[in-house]
Amino acid sequence: MTLLQGMIMGVVQGLTEFLPVSSSGHLALSRALLGAGPAEDLGFEVAVHAGTLIAVLVYYRIRILTIITESWSGKGEGRRWVLWIIVGTIPAGVIGIAFEDKIAALFNNITLVGAAWIFTALLLFISERYCREKTSAGKMGVWRAIAIGFAQALAIIPGVSRSGSTIGIGLLTGVNRRSAVDFAFILSLPSVGGAIILTIPHWLDGSVIFSIAHLVGGIAAFFSGYLAIALMIRVVSGGKMVWFALYCAVIGVAALFI
Repeated sequence: MTLLQGMIMGVVQGLTEFLPVSSSGHLALSRALLGAGPAEDLGFEVAVHAGTLIAVLVYYRIRILTIITESWSGKGEGRRWVLWIIVGTIPAGVIGIAFEDKIAALFNNITLVGAAWIFTALLLFISERYCREKTSAGKMGVWRAIAIGFAQALAIIPGVSRSGSTIGIGLLTGVNRRSAVDFAFILSLPSVGGAIILTIPHWLDGSVIFSIAHLVGGIAAFFSGYLAIALMIRVVSGGKMVWFALYCAVIGVAALFI
């Protein structure tokens, strides 16, 4: 991987991790178009995911600190937020560990990615059309957290947007727009962090190799990811997800012909 390839793919990762268009699908497609090597480049995966994780921590630093403080003191909605995050993380954690090897192979199947993009387009359109704003994330209850958690687990398939599926299911189950976005992005922290931790054995056996291109990709993912979070909040609040649905439909059909 060259420095330019690392930078381009880092920007792609940062933008598409938070915009509802599937970062995994875009990375798979970018590799195919740029000739950047196989999907099993763990060094690059760790670098860009670390970049997006830090972007969430920085953007939501005040909210996260509030959740921690309220959880410790027993006041406010902090403890409920922690409970919902734990419940929502379990499905993706179980599926990710159980099917780790099989998931990696999916990234090289562009036809599957295209079909998954079309599924994402349908979900975005339906959730925008039939969203019901009834409650905030802190008051949404266990069953909504479980539903959002399974939506995140489904996004393990490349082409299914993690942010799109979690926000979409949040809207369909009655979580208000801003809360749906905030919960979806904060919910990503345990999953992304856990995915990085799972690569530690590969670091120890020397199969993970880091390069300057990986570092550049991680930095690019951080800055583009931070901007994408701010943009996504505006898009969802303004009821404009239909444009991303159209984008996913078009690129999904295009991917089927690659």
